Amino acid sequence: MRFIFKTPVCCGLLVVITLLSRDVSGQINGRVIYREADFKDKIDSLRKTTKNIVLPAGDPLETATYVALSHYPELAGHTIKIKYKKNVRHPVTASWSFRNLFRARKRHVYVLLLSTDAFVNRLDFNRQLGVIGHELAHFAYYRERSGLGMAWWGIRYVTSKKFRYQFEKDADRATVDHGLGWQLLHVSFYMKSDEVREYMKQKGYMQSTSDR
Repeated sequence: MRFIFKTPVCCGLLVVITLLSRDVSGQINGRVIYREADFKDKIDSLRKTTKNIVLPAGDPLETATYVALSHYPELAGHTIKIKYKKNVRHPVTASWSFRNLFRARKRHVYVLLLSTDAFVNRLDFNRQLGVIGHELAHFAYYRERSGLGMAWWGIRYVTSKKFRYQFEKDADRATVDHGLGWQLLHVSFYMKSDEVREYMKQKGYMQSTSDR
């Protein structure tokens, strides 16, 4: 039996951005910018560096998932499965399965569950990293909890709107803490853009809230 907790993310506006790059990333006014083309031939290298396996190979989000995972060293060694399903409640879901109860914690498998028409596949590469980074923050949280801890978390998540909202805002903050604040900035749902900017300023990723 599969047990899935769902965490929604908001689609936001699709904006075309002209990206400059240096090696695998570049900067525009201090922003760290990634381009998918820079990683086209680096999947094997990313797989070895992150020590992760993203399945299925060749999925449209495979590259973005590996790049986002490079910001989450605590998830090294875990398998991340990308699955699509019709008629799901939320466009993107970070799921946790009861099957992990029978695996060593370092071997837990996590699933990014997406609706078949998920907006994330239509986002530019940097925004994809922001969305996936938010979901990986959930996986990092799950990894530190026992089965009993996850059961208690699930009860609170389902029954308390306040807890759920705070949990999602904490995931946004964790995404910034892992170096993906610029990528999250325009796809954040629980933290407003100004809140993200202010938090990034506190963390030293931005000189001032007027730096856009």
